[in-house]
Amino acid sequence: MHTMYLSAVLCVIVCGSVSQAGLIASHPDELIVSSPQYEFQYSVHDSHTGDVKDQFEHRRGEYVTGRYSLIDADGLRRIVDYSSDPLLGFIAQVRREPISIITHH
Repeated sequence: MHTMYLSAVLCVIVCGSVSQAGLIASHPDELIVSSPQYEFQYSVHDSHTGDVKDQFEHRRGEYVTGRYSLIDADGLRRIVDYSSDPLLGFIAQVRREPISIITHH
């Protein structure tokens, strides 16, 4: 499970870097600038260590939206919804909820 998670994160970092560059080339002399676009998500639920978290994000050009959640040290789940665009900049809304709500869903 841990290796799979690290692989997914590595892919996100590499794929995100390539997407952000926005360059497509079938031949080195033929570079085409494109608008960055990607989607990713992952989830970890390790009952042995108590590591529980997830994230998703999608980007279309300069517009990014996403959400991530994790269990804080005090036992509450932190959920962050975020977006970023050229007009409003980066906006994050953070909320926290008891773990008992998670088990009822």
